[in-house]
Amino acid sequence: MAHHGRIGRFCQKVFLLMVMTTTTSLFFALMFTFMKGVQSIAEKGNSTATDSEDCNLTDSFGFLVQFLLAAVAFSILVIKRFREPKYQRRTLLIWSLDVSKQAIGAGFIHFFNVLASQLFFANQDPCSLYFVNMFIDMTAGLLILYALITLSRFLLRDGSYDWLKSGEYGNPPQAKAWIAQCGIYLLIMVLQKLIVSPLVLLHFWTKFRSFLFSPLRGHGKLEVVVVMLIVPFFVNVFMFWVQDNILMRKQRKTPSTHFEARINLLEAEDVELREVLTPAPDEL
Repeated sequence: MAHHGRIGRFCQKVFLLMVMTTTTSLFFALMFTFMKGVQSIAEKGNSTATDSEDCNLTDSFGFLVQFLLAAVAFSILVIKRFREPKYQRRTLLIWSLDVSKQAIGAGFIHFFNVLASQLFFANQDPCSLYFVNMFIDMTAGLLILYALITLSRFLLRDGSYDWLKSGEYGNPPQAKAWIAQCGIYLLIMVLQKLIVSPLVLLHFWTKFRSFLFSPLRGHGKLEVVVVMLIVPFFVNVFMFWVQDNILMRKQRKTPSTHFEARINLLEAEDVELREVLTPAPDEL
């Protein structure tokens, strides 16, 4: 029976990995197809442009830099996992579920920012607009994300729907928990963008962008590298680290870690040993 139980748990994990991989791949394939549509629209809109060195986030070079950005972001999360204490480190499966959920949310934010920068603001530099969107997401957006996830945990505090709490996938982990949490997280990211997007329209940003990016005018590919790779490299170290802490399962304040449990076990054994070695009062 125990052998069959292990096989069943293994099959559940394999099924969950297949669901996670397929869903994440379909999401990014859909976003990539959508981005290609954005590229076609942008090329039609810029068909009369004479400066071939304008910033373009959706051409082949832009997609290459975005792929490198994704690789950098994933590397940050890998490093973070190995920086976690061994007695608190998530299993590879749980870590994969947390990371894929964050990847879907970050992918949505990234594609939204590219879309807004490339299409919604005609005759403006998309690289500088993307930078402003990224800066707002890193500051006000991160605070709103934390507040919304904290609110969702508060609403689920009674324990009836623990599998909807971020990082709680059940034992063994369930596919429905991961899918539901991805949906909740994606909804939270949509709400976040609805709240912070109007900040891009502030007149202050026009002068800020003009001052900051004036040395890069006429060097479109350099702009793309700076905005899509160099700056995000430093920004993502902070953002992905913090977002992963927000999304991962919260450690309870009861002694639940392996280290604390081991200490308690040793203390209990010490008490029992002293009780055995101490003679009873009537034996003295």
